Amino acid sequence: MHLVKPRNAPVNTHPTQDPRADAGIDLVFDALILGQGHRAAVSRGGIYRYASQLLISLERLQRNRLLPYCPDPLLAESVAAELTQLRQRSMGAPVLARRTPSWLLRPPAPVKAILKPLYRRVLASKLLRQSAEGKLRKALDRCHPGSTVFHTPFQCVPPEVRRAGLPSVVTVHDMLPLIHPEFFTEETIRHFRELVDTLQPTDHVICVSDSTRKDFLRFSQRIPESQIHVTPLAASPELGPIRDPAALAKTRQHHGLGETDTIILSLCTLEPRKNLRLLIEVFESIHSDGEHDSLKLVLAGSLGWKTTALMQQIQDSPACESIVITGHVPDQQLAALFSTAAVFVYPSLYEGFGLPPLEAMQCGAPVIVGATSSLPEVTGEAALKVDPRSAAELRAAIEQVLASPSLRRTLSTRSLEQASLFSWRRTAEDTADIYEKALGR
Repeated sequence: MHLVKPRNAPVNTHPTQDPRADAGIDLVFDALILGQGHRAAVSRGGIYRYASQLLISLERLQRNRLLPYCPDPLLAESVAAELTQLRQRSMGAPVLARRTPSWLLRPPAPVKAILKPLYRRVLASKLLRQSAEGKLRKALDRCHPGSTVFHTPFQCVPPEVRRAGLPSVVTVHDMLPLIHPEFFTEETIRHFRELVDTLQPTDHVICVSDSTRKDFLRFSQRIPESQIHVTPLAASPELGPIRDPAALAKTRQHHGLGETDTIILSLCTLEPRKNLRLLIEVFESIHSDGEHDSLKLVLAGSLGWKTTALMQQIQDSPACESIVITGHVPDQQLAALFSTAAVFVYPSLYEGFGLPPLEAMQCGAPVIVGATSSLPEVTGEAALKVDPRSAAELRAAIEQVLASPSLRRTLSTRSLEQASLFSWRRTAEDTADIYEKALGR
């Protein structure tokens, strides 16, 4: 692997060469998602986890100088605060997060319908766009023009970045809005089409799995294949099996779970493509048989879109007293929650990568996933795979795991082995190599 000379290394002072040209890469990184995550837990999903882990891992490599850029000037201070907390946490320092109250960020639908268009108009106003462009120019004044790259982890390259002529890298997590538009709002589909349509032939695209790369090539011929790369994600290094009985008991108590409850766990943003309605139906059928004492279904994660039918199904379910909705689970509580699960079930219909199953595996949980999109690629031979549209297959797999302690132990061992194949350091190294390619090095 080609390594860039560290910044404190002697430089070549030949008069025809700018010494900063060999000093590494100046990375202008779209950190908007960090600001959104700082303000609201609901924004701390897969894209937030990708951006935050990648930034910290890139800094540890010391191959790049990070210049966070926020296209939304109203979130710039939140970006700075969140990045500070991430750095503190990566060094093991305790962090007390302060975020805007959820009632301000998730107002009632009628209020949101009024505020959202107003916010967009403010954000698109000449004053705020000039402010954003001015901050970008100040950042670029500290950069060498031949060694500066822009990277956005989930959205379009901003117009001001295009005007600055920076080599650009765009991460595409999935092509789901074009493959299954029925799962999304018209606004989300429109924004995603804009991302794909505004890509330039000189851009480099990062896909988080081979599955996503294949889907991207189906829907876009705008980028040469040699500029479409795969960099897998990884579970947070902070996640691992929790064996301490007191910690596990505390987690159970926090979520209203009994000491002897058998837990079927699923963690995701609660939205249609996660296929939770089928999981609930299967749970009801297992629960009604009465063969498993104190069986509980725990659905962890923030509410996403189009959840009305899901929540009504839970409310009307004959097993509703045994279904637990946790809401967002803070990072520091995830390992203990994964470690309480008899089985982690992820029957998603489509995933660009599928980070929660990998996180569960790193905590040693037995895992069942849908045999679709990237999930077989990520879980390898460690997970049981089912047709996510087959209630019979899903029920059989769950019952098989619940009935066999030896199978649970085998799957747990395989989970840990599979998760060890992924690391954020590898992701950061591969990403840094892509920055080099974007610069033509």
